[in-house]
Amino acid sequence: MLASLTLVLILAAALALLLALASQDLRHRRLPNPWVGAYALIFPFCAWALGLGWTQTGWHVLAALAALLVTSAFFALRWMGGGDVKLWSALMLWAGPPLGLQAVLIATMAGGLLGILSWFAQWRLRRLPRPLFRRLWRLLTAERGVPYGVGLALAGMYVLYVYVLTTLRLH
Repeated sequence: MLASLTLVLILAAALALLLALASQDLRHRRLPNPWVGAYALIFPFCAWALGLGWTQTGWHVLAALAALLVTSAFFALRWMGGGDVKLWSALMLWAGPPLGLQAVLIATMAGGLLGILSWFAQWRLRRLPRPLFRRLWRLLTAERGVPYGVGLALAGMYVLYVYVLTTLRLH
């Protein structure tokens, strides 16, 4: 019972951090390091609450390190921002090999859709001097950059959802 309650609190904290990160990226195009770090640091407690062994947890860490290497190369090529690199790595820590491919697909598709929506928002703001929902369009405009942290947060929420389903099946 205590482990289940602990897991619920851990997953709720992770969800709150993902929502905050998505909001921050959407509004300011910034992913604060302490928030990304907190999201990553919660994972060992989740692994303990889920009953993951050292080997399974190690695979999650290796997935995070692999993501860090790949996304660091993207950062060096200026294809990706530094906050996105860190959030990708934290996301892959949570996803690990079992959920890594799904997380990558969700984050990539959501990021692509956000990119298209950002271009559309920019077009809409140029075409119409006073478009309906102007404030929303300004949040999304490509001139400010694409908020890929939102897509990463959605992928993270999917991982949390799978953990909730797994927990429900165990009890």
